[in-house]
Amino acid sequence: MNQDCQSPTGRAGKRLLIDCNSMVVRRGMHYLSGIGRSTRELLHALAGMEQLPFEIVMFTQHVRGSIPGRTLPFRHLNFPMPAGTKFDGLLQGLPVLDFAVRHEALHIPHNYAQVHNPEKTLVTMHDTLFFSSPEQRLGHDFAKTHYPRLARSCKAIITCSRSSKDDIVHYMGVPPEKVTVVPWGVDRSVFFPIDKPEARKAVRASTGQERPFFISVSCSDGRKNTSALMHAYRLALQERIDHDLLLVWERPPEQYLHEFGREIASGRIRLLSNVDDALLVQLYAAATASWFPSRYEGFGLPVLESMACGTPVVTCRNSSLIEVGGSAALFVAPDDLRDMADMMTEFDKGFSRYDELVSRSLAHVSTFTWERTATAYVEFYQKNM
Repeated sequence: MNQDCQSPTGRAGKRLLIDCNSMVVRRGMHYLSGIGRSTRELLHALAGMEQLPFEIVMFTQHVRGSIPGRTLPFRHLNFPMPAGTKFDGLLQGLPVLDFAVRHEALHIPHNYAQVHNPEKTLVTMHDTLFFSSPEQRLGHDFAKTHYPRLARSCKAIITCSRSSKDDIVHYMGVPPEKVTVVPWGVDRSVFFPIDKPEARKAVRASTGQERPFFISVSCSDGRKNTSALMHAYRLALQERIDHDLLLVWERPPEQYLHEFGREIASGRIRLLSNVDDALLVQLYAAATASWFPSRYEGFGLPVLESMACGTPVVTCRNSSLIEVGGSAALFVAPDDLRDMADMMTEFDKGFSRYDELVSRSLAHVSTFTWERTATAYVEFYQKNM
């Protein structure tokens, strides 16, 4: 067991152990998932508080990997064991953590883990995707069986939207009083407005992008609904729009590479991978509009990230996206290709209320801060320790 013995920020007394495995960038990974990003930002916001009423200890389980970004001032325990169900059971299903470090509460910020003492376990459950919009390739059969067991046996649950709370109560048979809602925030040190001509110049230099463009991040062929967006864009191209469509997509399926081969070959649809935060904020800021036509989200961080960069968002009126988009987003039905295409054409011609949309977006996103999130989490921890 490796220990990074940095000074803890909390007073002596109660101790909170936080599972930080979702923050680890393992070999072959190029980016953090939304859960990893939200966990990282929560920890940084907690570290920025003047005085915590308890000590925080982070723990991870990896042989090769690291937690990138700013240094955190909490004690960090790493168990050099491979990830996987077999080893996870040894670490968390047995009382290894109890022997390693005394703690009053264990926080699992990524939906599920095998735990030895569920009665002192706090769980951040981001969504019920495995019930609401199941995809077999994501291991949702396992989630349907195991996640509800932890949800019912743990001490308390915290989630990021009212929509997710309703789903947790509905699908998992959890009493509503057991679930606390605390929205995520946006990291203003990363996502902030940039003058659009300057942002477009930077994107042109780094990617070669010449024409104006729409951006979509967090793409996939499932609930993210990227295929509908691509088909809608193909319709918009028939109106001879000047905008390209840029998709931040790590591993697009071969079927889409073939189906949209003509648009990809001509550069009208561009697929970007290995996009770091520095490029991502430039892409958001340079885009005319950001598209997030998901069918289901527990929260939807890309909506807020785009708004924080001063770029309007088009999304869908479902799940948590109604809460996150608020009155600042534009909404389309996830299967209405004609409506999506018409909106692309309207943006291409010069959206008449564009400046108003930008102002509304910036005002709306200003209410989502990690400082506010961290304060609410501290209250949640204190109540359940």
